Amino acid sequence: MGILFSYNGRSHEKDMILPPFATPKGFTSAVYPPAGGEAVWFIFSGNQLLVGHDKKTLPTYHEFTLQRTLYLGILKGINLFAGEVEAGIPAPSGWLWSPLRPLYTTLDQAECAIAGCAMQLLHWDRSNKFCGTCGKLTVSRERERCRECKSCGHLAYPKLSLAILALVRRGDQILLARSPQFPEPFYSTLAGFVDPCETLEQCVIREVSEEVGIQVKNVQYFGSQPWPFSYSLMIGFTCEWQEGEIRIDPAEIAEAAWFDGPFS
Repeated sequence: MGILFSYNGRSHEKDMILPPFATPKGFTSAVYPPAGGEAVWFIFSGNQLLVGHDKKTLPTYHEFTLQRTLYLGILKGINLFAGEVEAGIPAPSGWLWSPLRPLYTTLDQAECAIAGCAMQLLHWDRSNKFCGTCGKLTVSRERERCRECKSCGHLAYPKLSLAILALVRRGDQILLARSPQFPEPFYSTLAGFVDPCETLEQCVIREVSEEVGIQVKNVQYFGSQPWPFSYSLMIGFTCEWQEGEIRIDPAEIAEAAWFDGPFS
C-alpha cells in the first residue's frame, strides 16, 4: 500500500493544492436533501462506478432498484446522491461499470473525490446494517451520519483506518519500494497501518524497520490525503536514515532501493 508524493524539503501551505480524493472546495456535506433541485448520482455495483462510455459523465437520474441510497450533500447547487445496485446488474445502454481508480484521469476532480466518499459511505452503510454488538437491525439516525441499534443503543459512525506514508532520505537519496501487488515498474514511499496505542511517529519508525530493515530519525509531518480504496486517511511523513542496510520483508516488499536526487 502506498502512493507517491512530491517532496522538496518543506510544505507549501500558501500554495497548497488539494490532494486526490480530498473534499472539494464548495462542497457542503448533509444527511437529508432539500426538496427539488438538480441531482447527480454516484451509483455503484460493488466497488465499480456507473459512468458514461466516455468515462467523464455521471447520471442525473436512474431507473435502478437500489439496495441502499445516501444523500451526500450539495456542490455548486447540485444535490449529490449515492446508490448501490445488486451485483451483476448490467449497465444501461451507453453506460459502463468502472473501477474508481482509473477514473481519476477522466472524471472531474471534484466528482472523483465525491465518488471516493460515496464508495466509503456505501461500504459503511452496508457493513453496519446489523448491530455489531447484539446483531439486530440498525436504522439511520435522523440528524447525523450514524446507524443506531434501537435494541441495545449501539451507535455506528463512519470510521477510517489511519495509515502512514514515510519518505526516507539519506543525503541526496530517497528510499522507494515496490509492493508485490504493484505493476512494474511502479515504486512508492513506504506505508503501513497504525497499530492501537501507537503514535504516528512510532508507526513510521516501526513500519520502516519491519519493511526494509533500517532505522530512521527526525520524523516530521508532511501532509495528509484521503484514500478511499482501503477506507483510509494517509498521513505523510519525512524522515532521515539513521543506520542499517536494506533488508526487505518479502511478504510486504518485492524490491526497495535508494534513488539519486537532488531532493533538497
